[in-house]
Formats: sequence, structure tokens, C-alpha cells
Amino acid sequence: MNNYSKSENGKNVCRHAPARTSLALWMGGLLTVFLIASCDDSNDDEILNVWKTANEQALNDIARNPEYTELKSPGNNGSLYYRILQKGDGKKPIYYTSRVRVYYKGWFVVTNQDLNITKGKVFDQKLFDDGEPATFAVSQAGSTYDTYTGYYSPSFPIEGWTITLQYMVKGDKWEVWIPSQLAYGQNGSNQIPGNSVLTFEIEVTDVMGIDGDTE
Repeated sequence: MNNYSKSENGKNVCRHAPARTSLALWMGGLLTVFLIASCDDSNDDEILNVWKTANEQALNDIARNPEYTELKSPGNNGSLYYRILQKGDGKKPIYYTSRVRVYYKGWFVVTNQDLNITKGKVFDQKLFDDGEPATFAVSQAGSTYDTYTGYYSPSFPIEGWTITLQYMVKGDKWEVWIPSQLAYGQNGSNQIPGNSVLTFEIEVTDVMGIDGDTE
């Protein structure tokens, strides 16, 4: 069986021409979608690169600011920077296994219109006007895993907090700049883009041991 038929003028006509035309159109449409997606990915990468560079520059500016003190991470994973807003009179040390009650506020350090983020935008907070302070384990070592829910209680914070809290006492209130590798890293979390430098205001109101003993 051949793929041709006779037209009225006697010439051979390809029976599959319509099918081939449809295939060509489909392939063209697919290529267009692919190119658009590639452009979108490139634009996203460019936006995130701009974001990363701006955050690193903001942290570098703070690192040169004499008002802030450097704290190096124990694992040589970078440094965070803090300044004391209020000095407490607590005597009980905060250990890796401790639990704390804190008021806090966290915000972004640069503006990026493409990400709908402005410098100073608060992404999370628990302040005095919001009621009781939040309770955190300083690290996983101070938390208890619940096999039924699959969660730790109380929850433990990002690494930058774990480092910072062990230098604070009850009543301290600090402003802390935390690099992305000590926060949410390259992938980010929820509304926080990857490679975000984060600033927190942290006030310790209570210090507890894992047994619940409170200062």
C-alpha cells in the first residue's frame, strides 16, 4: 500500500501531509514552551544571584562595623555578628542542652523588588505584645522527639541561634546578623529565599535545663 493518491489533475498527492503538518506544528509549540521555560529559569537564576550578592555585601558591611562583635561558628562554617541592645543580669549559663524562653523578631537586610522583599521586612516575630514568649530548645540535644507526631518538642532553632544563645544570659537582648549558611542555606525556607542573610533581635526571658529547672 503506497502513501499517495491521484488528485483531479492526475498528480500524486501525499496522504499523510496533514498529519505531518500537525506534527510540525506540535513540535514547534513544544519548542516554544521549552524556550519560554528556559528563559524563565535564566531570569530566576539571575534574580537569585543578585539577591545573594546583595546579602553578602550587607553582611560584609556589618563585619566592618565596629559596633558589632564577631562570633565564629564552632565548625568553621562562617561568622555571625552581634551588638548588645540590653545587658541582662542572669547568672545561669545557657548550654547546648538548655531550653530558653525568648521574645524575638527577624527581618531581611536588603531590598529586592522581583522577590517582593524590602529591607527591614519582618518575616517572623514573637514580641511582648503577642503574649507569652516562645520556648525553644537551644539545640536538638535539649529537645525530645515524639515518635507519635514526628516532631521535636520544644523545637530547636537555626544553627546561628544555637551559637548565639550560648553566649547570652537571662535578660540579654541582642541584635544578631546571621549568614545564610548558619540560617536556611542555599535552598531557603517558606518565604525566605536561599542565600538570605537574616537579622534577629533576641531577648532571653528565662533559661531552663532539660529537666525544666528555671533560673
